[in-house]
This record gives sequence, structure tokens and C-alpha cells, in this order.
Amino acid sequence: MMRKSSSCKLRASIRKCCGRNAALFTVSLLLQLIAMPVCLIMQIHAQMRYVDLSDIELRESVRQSVASILQENLTGSLALIFLAVLTGIVMFRYLHVRKQTDFFHALPVTRGHLFAAHTLAGVLAVVPAYLLSVVLSCCICAAYGFADAIVPSVLLLSVVVHLAGFLLVYAVSILAAIVSGNTLVSLLVCAWFQFGLLAGYEMVDELLYILYPARVSNPEGIAPIWLSPVVEAIAAIQPLGRDWTEHTYWMQCVLPAVLCLLAAGILLALGYYLNRIRKSEHTGLSIAFPKFEQPFKLYMVSVVAIACGLIFQTTMESWMVLYISMAIGGLVTACVVEIVYDLDFHSLFRRWKSFAVYCAVCVVVLGCMAADVTRWNSTLPEREEIVSASLQSGVDTWDCSSTAQDDDLYYYSDRFYAMLSRVYRAAGSSYVYGFNVDDVESAVDYVESTQMESADVLDTIYASASMGAEAMQHDRSDIQNADNSSYVVTFQLQNGKTFTRRYYMPDDTAELADNGADVRFSKEYRETFTEAAVAQSNKEFAKWLLVENYMDMAASHAERIDNAKAIDDILDVLYEESREITREYASQNLPVLAIRVAGQQAIDTWGGSNMEDLNNVFGSGIDDIVDIPVYACQTETLKLLGEYIDGLETGFGSEPIQKLDEQLYLDDENPSTVTNRTYSDQETIERCKPYLLPVNCIALVDGVYQLNQADGTEVTVELADGTAIECYCYQNIT
Repeated sequence: MMRKSSSCKLRASIRKCCGRNAALFTVSLLLQLIAMPVCLIMQIHAQMRYVDLSDIELRESVRQSVASILQENLTGSLALIFLAVLTGIVMFRYLHVRKQTDFFHALPVTRGHLFAAHTLAGVLAVVPAYLLSVVLSCCICAAYGFADAIVPSVLLLSVVVHLAGFLLVYAVSILAAIVSGNTLVSLLVCAWFQFGLLAGYEMVDELLYILYPARVSNPEGIAPIWLSPVVEAIAAIQPLGRDWTEHTYWMQCVLPAVLCLLAAGILLALGYYLNRIRKSEHTGLSIAFPKFEQPFKLYMVSVVAIACGLIFQTTMESWMVLYISMAIGGLVTACVVEIVYDLDFHSLFRRWKSFAVYCAVCVVVLGCMAADVTRWNSTLPEREEIVSASLQSGVDTWDCSSTAQDDDLYYYSDRFYAMLSRVYRAAGSSYVYGFNVDDVESAVDYVESTQMESADVLDTIYASASMGAEAMQHDRSDIQNADNSSYVVTFQLQNGKTFTRRYYMPDDTAELADNGADVRFSKEYRETFTEAAVAQSNKEFAKWLLVENYMDMAASHAERIDNAKAIDDILDVLYEESREITREYASQNLPVLAIRVAGQQAIDTWGGSNMEDLNNVFGSGIDDIVDIPVYACQTETLKLLGEYIDGLETGFGSEPIQKLDEQLYLDDENPSTVTNRTYSDQETIERCKPYLLPVNCIALVDGVYQLNQADGTEVTVELADGTAIECYCYQNIT
């Protein structure tokens, strides 16, 4: 009887709570109808406006788009997040008004009973409206003839993921309302709870990157987006707009949803506990738990101060500006927080003693970091401890990583992009000849497989790392300037640990270029890591060979070989001959052909015509594509290609060059002024011909060639038949 009576009391309390907040129910229903069914109608009309649905392929494209919109339902998710915040604050707003607090606490029910009634009433205000909107959205799809876009299993998963995200954000909002004693402050605290932890992580990560420039972060590791309930909720729904066959819903949707529900349960339990111990006389204060004020303040001061420093440091690129901006930003934030706490403009410097101690600690910590007391930036492991190594750089002459390795996958130079990648790359997909490198374990294994182990290579890379470590011992505040470029060194140690550092050196550092060339033309590298080696070791995935000479590159035309046996034979011979190319030969000769090896995914994604342009979808080893240079010395390869391609010609072919047109920018006061020079004498043409290469093919030239040639210029090569080819001449024409 007692249990039944308690249940009846709870139902009665929920009904009364719902009645008092009828306006919230109305807002929820209207917002859900606008965000889901109405938006879906608009999006379907946008999809159908210029599409003939009688065409089977076009209709299928529209169907997939409609299914993606229905399942991912980003507008519905945003509406749920907004309602979660609104409902959490509204349902517990009574805690912010002294008369209402006294009234509710005077009722013959426990605080736990009140907490449960208001929490469940908030759920009822949103969830039924959301489910109704989902049903109406399905009816709309059926009415427009896209009933087949409704996949029950995926739609059910979509509902679960959306509701899990809603409950997590709702629980945080309730917690913010309970912690606060003022409605306006509760909104500010809620925003801080939703984004503050993630913002703090990112700010500290960016500050460490500036003070420790040798630091290399891994944005593709375990992304800390769970620190923000809103970001986590949005990230979890992104895969729902994809095809089931392309994504593992368990890891990308179900597991995050389960974790969201678990986190929501923990937060609701915390809210229940805090609601029970919350003192009624603290209603009206900014923070209802005064002991929390100081930790909140110091954390907010830290995050905002770092953000202010980073903004001005990005503009001025000065550590002094960084520290001054952090000090000013921290001081202003501390004053504002004290004003908000006391709701009094006279409370600027309340708790100044504790703040002074905090500032002193920050000065000591930042000073030690700036001085690199631990010598973290410049310390190298002993050479004897290293078992394998790699060196990656955006400078072609320095780089000696695998030609198929996606350098940007782990070592971003754009820090802002690195931060965004934690959210936007979570649902992406990248393949390297069968390796799904977005899977963390596969990616780590793949990167480790690109490490080199021979003694001569390790000595060379260690020498390059030593140069960078030496530079890090001096003033690091300006080391990331525009005249310097970076390179990342990774050592695998005997104890199983990985040592990774980023170093900065002037762009014209000849020693790094020589070391890079020594590695790229070492026996181990030529046998394992060149374009030809990567393609040959993964030849079972290759479906096309696209062969182009200079004229084909200009016309985006390629001879296509799709015979499996021919591809297998050509890649074998090409690999064997590429191993024999020496540094001396590559430093004096340009490739005469380019071969693009394409896998099935690239063919399905890009089609044939787009793939024939080396500037289009270019990227060695990415998206099932590897581009391989072919030199004149590779006679067996050229002979074998000639057996499958009628009339195969190399370089510019048999058509003579008629003239060279050079564009010069000689006016320093007006850089846009162009001066054209034309060379048609055969002596100049013959002298320049060995140094001409189509601009589409420049990325295939090893950096060692650029070291041995004079500064060049871009020219337009005109053949006797009128064909014009944009080229780069690696020699001064005059």
C-alpha cells in the first residue's frame, strides 16, 4: 500500500508539474514540428526541384539523400539540444526564487520526490513531441513516394542516438540549474558545463604547442569530444547519414549512445544528491554551493586567459604579447566573475589574496615552461636505443617518409584544422589500398610499418634530428616564423616506446636536404617505400594503370591498361628497375612518363576522366591512387608498356617544339605586371628541353633534382602542331 501510494503521489506530482509548464509543452511541439517535418518537406523539395524522378539512377540518388536527411536529422538534433537546455532550466527554475523554494520544500514530499517529478515532466515535455515528429516525417517520406528511404533498423537507431544525446544535455542542464541560485547565472553555468571542459582542453593543448614547439599532438587518437555533451551528441548522429555498408554503426553510434546514457545517469545521480543537500537560504546567490565558487573561478580564469593570449599571439607572434594578453585577460575575467558571484559591481577584487597566490603559481609554471627547464624540446634518446625511424616534412627535399603515407593524418601544421578534425573527421573514411586508416589501431600499425631500420638510415635521420634539437636549445619564441619549415622525427625505441618531435629549421638548410636524399636513395627505402614499391606490394588491389607522356598530361588524356596480368607484370618490372635508380641519375634527369595506379575505390569515386588529370584527386597512396614516375633509363618498363600501348611515346613525343613563352614579373612596384618573352631559336629550345616538365607532373620529381638545378621559371611550350603545354623549366632560359 505504501509503495502504491508513493507511485500515485509521483504521478500526481508529474501531472501538476506538466500543467504548470503547459507553455513549455507547446513550444516543444511547435519547435519539433518545424525542425523535423517542415524542414524535411523543404529539403525534399530542394532535392526534387531539378531532378527527373523517372530516371532510375536520379531517383535512387534522391532516395539516398532523403534517407540520409531522415536518419541523421541534424535540425531535429539541434532542436533537441535547445529544448534540453530550456527544459532543464525551466523545470528547476523554482530553485532560483525564494518564495517558490520555500513553498515546494514545505510540501509533505521529499526533495528526491520533487527532483524525480520535475525531471520526468521535462522528459515528457520533449520526448513525445520528438517521437510524433519522427512519425510525421516518415509519413511525409511515404507521401512523396520515398517510403523505401525508411530503413526501420537505422531509423530506430537514429531515435535512440538522438534521445541519448538529449538526455545527456538535459542532465547537464539540470545540474547547472541546481548548482546555481539565479536563472541568468544558471544559463551561463550551463553553457560552461556544455563547452567549458572541451574548450579548456583545446586551449591548453594549443598553449603547449606554442611553448613546446617540438610537441606533436595526435588529433586522430582518442578524441576528447566527450568533454562536451553537445559536441558528442552531434558527432554521434553524423554516421547515421551514411550508408550502412560504409560505416560501423556499433562503434560510431551505438557505443557513444550507451556512453551518453551512462553519463546522463551519473549526472542525474549527482544532481539528485546536490538537490538533497542544497540549502534553501542559498537561493538567490549566483552559486548555491559557495565552496564551488573558487574552483569555478580559477578554471574560467585559466581558460579565458589562455584564449586571450592565443588570440593576440597569433596576431603578433610574440611570447611577450602572449604573456601580457594572458595576464590582462585573466585579470578582467577574475573581476567579472566576482561581480557575477556577488551581483555587485563593487566586488571587483574580492578574494584578491587567493588570486594573487594563483597568479604567482602561474608565473612560476609558465616561466619553467618557457625556459624549458626539463629540456624536453631538445632532448634526444641515445642512438643505441633506436631500432627504427622515420622523418616527415612538407619540404620535398627534406622528406624521407613513405611516399604513400598521409603526412597530414597525424601531424597537422594547421592547428585550427587539427582541433576541428576531432569532430569532423570522426565520421570520415580514408583508405590506403585496403587499410582503413581512420581506424586507430590500423592507423598506428600502418605508420609503424613505414619505419626504417637499416643502420645507415637511422644514422642519417638521427643527424637530422640532432640539428633540430640543437636549434631548440636556443630562443624558441620565434622558431615557428615564416622563414622556417618543420619536420617530424619519429623513433621507435628498444623499450617499445615511441619518441616523436617536431623541429623547425630554415627552408634552405642544405644538410637536411642532403640527409633526406641519402635516405630516399638508400637500399631499404628503394626496396620498400618508393611509389613503385608501394604499388607493387599492393598490386592485387590495382585495377587500372593510366600511362601519360607530357602531351597526355596537358590534354588530361591517358592510355588505360586494365588487364590484370599486364598490370601485375608491369608493376613487377617497374619495381625492379626503380630500385636501380641512383641519386646521381635522379639529380640530372626528369621522368619521361607518369603512371597512375588506381584501385577500385578511386575508380568508383572519381570515375575515369577525372583521374586522368594528375592535378585532380592527386595524392600518393590516398584514395587508392599512387602516381609513379618513369625515367628513360627504365628501358624494360618502357618496352613492356609498348607491348600494351600502340605507338607509345615518351616526353614530348616526336612532335618538335616550336617556341617557348616565358612570363616574367619584373615590376616590384606592381607585381601584377607581366612581361612575356618568346624564344623560338632552336639552340635555346634544345638547351632547355632536358629541363622542361609539365606542371601537372612536378610533384613526381624527387627533391634531389631541384638541389642540382638553377632557379627556374614557368613557360608555355608550343609544339609544331599547335599544342600548348604549361611546363616548368628547371634552368634559367637566358
